[in-house]
Amino acid sequence: MKKTYTALALVFVLSLFLTTVASASPGNPVGGCGTGYELHLFMDHNGEHMHKHIGVPQDLNGDGYICMKTLSNNFHLHVDNSVPLN
Repeated sequence: MKKTYTALALVFVLSLFLTTVASASPGNPVGGCGTGYELHLFMDHNGEHMHKHIGVPQDLNGDGYICMKTLSNNFHLHVDNSVPLN
């Protein structure tokens, strides 16, 4: 039984060295934006912003980017950048 616990502990310790950690900095976008939208880094806010967000509150494809379109009355429409890149 002691050998089993030792083997499991060894596998656990070795698995810590073989795993990778997700990077917090975005790379290249995996998708683009439709007509009238601008590509922006997800959660890229400097200081307080005085506009309201409408749409998807998260980066669905996980590439670190979203598409934003400015509407009237300080509203911004957010959608994920899911238009395929050519």
